Amino acid sequence: MTAKSITEDNDEMINDDVSSEMVDSSVLDESKLAALKAKSLAKKKERDMASKIVAPKTRTLNFGVVGSGFAGSKLAASFYELGYAAVAFNTALQDLQTISIPDSNKLVLTNGIGGASKELSLGEAAAIEHSDAILALVNDKLASCDVLLFTTSLGGGSGSGSAETVINLLSQTGKPVICLCVLPMASEDLACKSNSLQTLSKLSELVQSNILANLIVVDNARIETLFSGVSQFEFFSLANKAIVEPIDMLNQLSNKASDAKVIDGMEFTKLLLNSGGLTSYGELTIENLEDETSIASAVVENLDNNLLASGMDLSQTKYIGFAVCANSNTWKSISATAIHYAKTMVMDSAKNSEAVFDGSYVLEHIEDGKVIIYSIYSGLGLPKQRVEELKVEVKSLQEKTKDRETNRKASLDVGLDNKSVSQADLLKKKLQNKTSTFGKFVSSSNIRDRRN
Repeated sequence: MTAKSITEDNDEMINDDVSSEMVDSSVLDESKLAALKAKSLAKKKERDMASKIVAPKTRTLNFGVVGSGFAGSKLAASFYELGYAAVAFNTALQDLQTISIPDSNKLVLTNGIGGASKELSLGEAAAIEHSDAILALVNDKLASCDVLLFTTSLGGGSGSGSAETVINLLSQTGKPVICLCVLPMASEDLACKSNSLQTLSKLSELVQSNILANLIVVDNARIETLFSGVSQFEFFSLANKAIVEPIDMLNQLSNKASDAKVIDGMEFTKLLLNSGGLTSYGELTIENLEDETSIASAVVENLDNNLLASGMDLSQTKYIGFAVCANSNTWKSISATAIHYAKTMVMDSAKNSEAVFDGSYVLEHIEDGKVIIYSIYSGLGLPKQRVEELKVEVKSLQEKTKDRETNRKASLDVGLDNKSVSQADLLKKKLQNKTSTFGKFVSSSNIRDRRN
């Protein structure tokens, strides 16, 4: 067969006979051959240089996401869709099959039957048994990442049960570890809410011991109110989007230039890795821009509502991140005074904070007349109000469970006084049973294999 190529310098065709017939090199023009070899060498050098060029960095921190359990793995997949490296594991194979990341990035923590059935001990045992495999997967797939982000719900068995073990494993990599955990919806059951309290307590201890660099708490009960009118399948998709997108936007904005003011990369890193406590964040859209106090008023009225967890004491905040975004046309109607008012009110919500990192950005994809504010509060304590609500709910459900058990036992008692039944009556009944058709069938002398 004959392969043909055309040089870029002229239209002359060069035929390379790759058949068994040998080409007579004496007919080739040495100068042209040298020119071709030089061009080939130049192209090779060009390709080598191109392979060394790193794509422009669009985010401050390169998260490597580790999802555990069904909800945690779904969150990991949501980060993966945005371009982050992610791995996921679960005790249930069927749950992993719905996770939209490469199969090579998934790990089944086999434990016999499969699943953990909201039993923390089963999730913990599975993580301990597969510790080497978990760490190997993380080191293989997330080696180039700056920070490891562990995602999990607090109410399940696989995710919350494995949390402490996995976080300790991730800390062995020497990279900072952040945990993003999700509190249960108001409609969840006793096991889910009880697991949440136990797991949240363990995670807060890991923060205090500096094993966790940060603990981001998201409350599905809060998100549940935002998307109350959607179906169950739509809810979890929207909820994951509401959780993932704001933190990703802050990660992008802190690496984006602005003609006004920016949150720089080091400031964003401080917010996430130097908080010494818990973190909450959120997104607020403002459409009414009637005067220079409109943005500040919206911030005041929605400060708690736009965060993804309730009951946080914002006065405990160590650092605040505050990014105001609008398109270039909308920015023309926003005065510098309006932003100063808004910043002042944010600072007033956390008077004891060490620093407020704020930025103003032009994002052309935002609709005219709209302003989007991304805010993050770090260095917080536990959401006491929500924790107390969970405690009350768990206590109430436990009492109902206790009453149900008592009623069940009572309903199983037929009310017979066993002592009034004579031994003679019992022996007579036993003999009758043995001579019955069923008694003869199941007696040891008549048992045989009937499967054939």
